[in-house]
Amino acid sequence: MSMWVVLLSAAAFLVPAAVVFFAGVTLTERLWLPLPALAPAFGTLVLAALSWIVFLAFWAAPWLGFAVAGVALLGSIAVFAHGGLWRRWREAVPVVALIVGVLALYLGFSYLWWTGQDVYTLIASRFFKFQMPVDNTIPMLFAQKIADGQPTTLLLGDWNGGDRPPLQSGFELLFRPIVALGQLVSGHPASAAPPMAVSYALDLLAQLIWIPTGYALLRLLAFRRWVAVGGLVFAVLVPSIMVNTVYTWPKVLSAAMVLCALAFLLAAKRTPARFTPFFALAIVSAVFGVLAHGAAAFAIPALVAVGLYALWGRGVRAALRSIGIGVGIGLVVYAPWIAYQRFVDPPGDRLLKWHLAGVTAIDPRPFLDVVSDEYSQLSFLQVVANRLQNLSTVFGSDQFGRLSAGRFDGTTFVRVEDYTSTVLAISVIGVVLLVMMTVSLAGRIRSLTSSELQRLLIVAGMMLSVLIWALVLFTPNSAIVPHGSHAWLLVFTTIPFCWLLERAPRTGVVLLVVQALLLTGVYFRDIYAEAPRFSPAAFVVTVAGAVIVLVLPLVSAARLERRARSSAATRMPIPSTSDSTAGGRSVD
Repeated sequence: MSMWVVLLSAAAFLVPAAVVFFAGVTLTERLWLPLPALAPAFGTLVLAALSWIVFLAFWAAPWLGFAVAGVALLGSIAVFAHGGLWRRWREAVPVVALIVGVLALYLGFSYLWWTGQDVYTLIASRFFKFQMPVDNTIPMLFAQKIADGQPTTLLLGDWNGGDRPPLQSGFELLFRPIVALGQLVSGHPASAAPPMAVSYALDLLAQLIWIPTGYALLRLLAFRRWVAVGGLVFAVLVPSIMVNTVYTWPKVLSAAMVLCALAFLLAAKRTPARFTPFFALAIVSAVFGVLAHGAAAFAIPALVAVGLYALWGRGVRAALRSIGIGVGIGLVVYAPWIAYQRFVDPPGDRLLKWHLAGVTAIDPRPFLDVVSDEYSQLSFLQVVANRLQNLSTVFGSDQFGRLSAGRFDGTTFVRVEDYTSTVLAISVIGVVLLVMMTVSLAGRIRSLTSSELQRLLIVAGMMLSVLIWALVLFTPNSAIVPHGSHAWLLVFTTIPFCWLLERAPRTGVVLLVVQALLLTGVYFRDIYAEAPRFSPAAFVVTVAGAVIVLVLPLVSAARLERRARSSAATRMPIPSTSDSTAGGRSVD
């Protein structure tokens, strides 16, 4: 499958996806207007909600799903065109430019070595010495089964559709009317399965939702525009984030919804008059995170920590009211998936039994019985040993023996650590900055501003999430990156780097270039395929994408900063002579 077909498909569907996103921003303008930084979070939430509604409609009847998707797309065009928000297009340039650059950089880098495979298989075998599982095809297969009105039992091997949450499949189905139109134009039936390049392009765009959502969170943490964009650029250049974005299992989409939930919690804290609606939307965003991938549940400790911070000082009755409303709405949103798992494609708890009880095969026993039975077979010392081995995996020390024994060369070792170790997956630069920021803020915790306290709280909450995750996983050495929430990868890379940029902008820019060189140096060659063919075209696309990522978003964000300062200075009243002097002395 040609790189150009995939790249053009992604570019083509970026337009309608952006229209739906900005229509969501336009539709909710009254809600975010007092807090403009929250606008991208509303766009993300509306896009997720429409994807979920369209999935439910297709589940009810394919023709109904097609109709609902068509109405959603046409309605988005109308709202976007007549809302007038598009006149402020300059404000979106940094984020849009970053997404465009990422598409070119990631796809070009993935296609540097051509093996003649379809895009899903190419990505699965591109980065490691082993081929990753076929999980990246599950959203595509699930979407097609639902669109055809077919059962999803035994969707892939012995895995059922009900074993994996469907939000990314809903995202694909949202754009099915456009796909059908393209099929008709090309002479195929409208109901035919989308070309694989189209499905992959939509899956990839779903993962990239983390970029605008991450921007919203960083702006709510009081980082300036160009600083927030710089943090996103650094995260884009971290290998584990690149790999888990192009390998389109829904984990980065899930992480994006967790970031969205954090943004709404911060907004609730800052706007007491709208606390309950924003708090409820935070819970709904977290529910959508679980509906994208169950790994979002591992980020609950961080969400609880920030949620308690937001609730602090509101009084017991007001807090319980906000929690009750949010939980009630969240249950309504999640209830259809519970029904699907229980009545349409049971049992739906296979992943829970796998990660929390170590049972990978299909097991008809209730989940709690499985957990109880498996733990009863272990001694206390075995349970403790398993937890310690999981912690060693988090820090990457479980692989050092293989390196010293000569089982890995340097490149393979680094890539394996990226795949397994959460600490090393955020890059060496990321680890150093994370430690520096945490120590610096924690050392003066009593004098922190509210924004600094929030930054520290989110980072500490994610650290707590990682710790609990490593402790609850049943099997030793199972606390690898793919088994956890990718929300903490995004938090650990973006927030500390933004913290650095505030203090040492020139050092931060140099580190961006260094990180780009590290990404290229370690992941450039293909260590899996025996005789891959180098693609000069993919190399050119990669370089073009890298230039866009490293230059255009930061430059455009800096220009927005200057325009904002200039506009603010223009609006300031000019003091009169009597105002500007006092007792013969200039006030200045």
